[in-house]
Parts: sequence; structure tokens; C-alpha cells
Amino acid sequence: MSRMRLASRITITIILLTTLGGLCVHYDTTYDENWPHPTGEQLQEQSPEPFVGERVLLFGEVQTVNPDATTINITDDNDNVAAELEVTGIEDRVKPGGVVQVYGVLESKTKLHAEQTVVVNRDPSATIYKLGASVVGLLLSVAYFFRQWQIDFQKLAFKPRTTKDPEPEEVHNRG
Repeated sequence: MSRMRLASRITITIILLTTLGGLCVHYDTTYDENWPHPTGEQLQEQSPEPFVGERVLLFGEVQTVNPDATTINITDDNDNVAAELEVTGIEDRVKPGGVVQVYGVLESKTKLHAEQTVVVNRDPSATIYKLGASVVGLLLSVAYFFRQWQIDFQKLAFKPRTTKDPEPEEVHNRG
């Protein structure tokens, strides 16, 4: 009977993981087609000219920061520079090498006026901090989980850890 349960669990797990993998592949292949803003590939192939006058959402690496404008590079999937844009209207502090998300109107092939900006990484060291904080959080979560649960390898399942009840203290009567 337990062999049947184990075989069923393994089969169901394989089916679910295969389905999840298929959904991930489908999402990846249709992502650029369903994205309403130009991608790095579209800017590379068509140039920014067809998108002039439109509201766009672009992600770029900051190259230079001046009081008047910030220059960002938009890259394609191969990390080739698809477009270099001069962005006006960025009020957030960012350093060269940082990454920004800019929503605004593309005024010309080389100029973008930002209506909203989000600084993804203020500078290159922000990526290291984010990854480090994520790893620490993951380790703490896993440690807490295994402090409360243990693996039953025979049943291929998790079960709660048993705790020993403290012995009751003797009741002292004053008399």
C-alpha cells in the first residue's frame, strides 16, 4: 500500500512540474508580443522612431548624470545597446551604472521626458545588497521550517517535530 502512495506522489509531482515548466516556456515565448511598450529588440530592429510621441516604459542602465538630463542605455536580450536616450525629468538620485525604469513620452529618437521614474538600483552595489538580503532571508526561512518540521524519508513527506513536554513542577503547599 505504501508503495502505491509513493508511486502516486512521484507521478503527480512529475506531472505538476512538467505542467509548470510548460507554462513557464509559454509565458517566455509570448511575453514580448503581449508587452504594450517597445522592448530592446524592437528598438534594435525598428529604431526608436516609430515610437516617437508615444508613452513608453523603458528600463535602462544609467551612463551619465547631468543636472539637465540623464543618459541611459536600453539593451536587448543579448545585452547589446539597442538605444541611447537622454532622459529629462528624473528627480530621483541615481549614479552611473545604476538601473532605472522610466515611464514617459518619447519626444524624439534620442530624447525621453520622464513622467514617472523608479530607481531599480541606485548603483551597482545595490544588486549585491539585494542578493545578499535575499539569501539571508531564504536561509532563515529554511532554518525555521526545519526547526518545526522534519522529513519522513519512508513516506516521502514532512511531519511535525515532536517536542518533549516539560515535567510538571511540584506544587508546594504552605502550611
